Amino acid sequence: MRIVTNADDFGEHEDCTRATIECLERGALTGATIMAKMPATEMAVAYARSRPDLSWGVHLTYVNNTVEAPVVDPREIPGMVDARGMFLPSQKVRVMALLNRVSVDEIARETEAQIRALLDMGVAIHHVDSHGHLHKFGPFRAALARVLPKVGLSRVRGVQDLYLKKPLKSFTYWFGPVQKRRIKAAFDTTDFFYMPSSAWDDAWEAPLVSRLGQLPRDATIEVGVHPGYAEEWRAKEHHGILRFAELARQAGHTLIGWKDVPTRR
Repeated sequence: MRIVTNADDFGEHEDCTRATIECLERGALTGATIMAKMPATEMAVAYARSRPDLSWGVHLTYVNNTVEAPVVDPREIPGMVDARGMFLPSQKVRVMALLNRVSVDEIARETEAQIRALLDMGVAIHHVDSHGHLHKFGPFRAALARVLPKVGLSRVRGVQDLYLKKPLKSFTYWFGPVQKRRIKAAFDTTDFFYMPSSAWDDAWEAPLVSRLGQLPRDATIEVGVHPGYAEEWRAKEHHGILRFAELARQAGHTLIGWKDVPTRR
């Protein structure tokens, strides 16, 4: 099986950015998705420019957890920001997206600005995903369908469809199959997607490798993580991806980058 190992949040802050670089240097990650306007974005961009052999993407950001703010002037996207000009909280945006109360025009404007900001900084971009997986919701998919052809991109992260235990309270567990089909119909993506954060206190590495043995050998899967040192959950994913990459190679799987994921063109 061909496995993409990708780190999210590249550039969010120095801690996770340094941890991601370590995993890239050790060959456990084949790429990362960069946040376009965060405290360590310049550090992430500098490393990405130095490693054109790896795969780089944009971690599209539409919600606020700490200091997330738009690239465009907030006055251009009034429905996506608060009075301070910062993005709205994640849960509020999710509800708005489910109710189709987010402007596709505003999403598209900000999406294109984030992608072009990184392109203008000299990073070769191969795919996109999003902070909090917002791109799986209808208005965000519609914006991507409008923007990506303009910037020469077609690869988009899918929706998680592999679980080591059933997260019965998860929205994605129940509605993800429909969202996955819609992403697969519109964009180029991997056949499967796994992210350990749904059960981060489990030792997921060996069970996932075992599960991969039950899937088609010619399939592609993305394994997404959030490496870090200081925060416990990030440290677990950091050590986890190092171990997973080792076990996957021992089992005969091949690690590839997003730029190696086939396209329909």
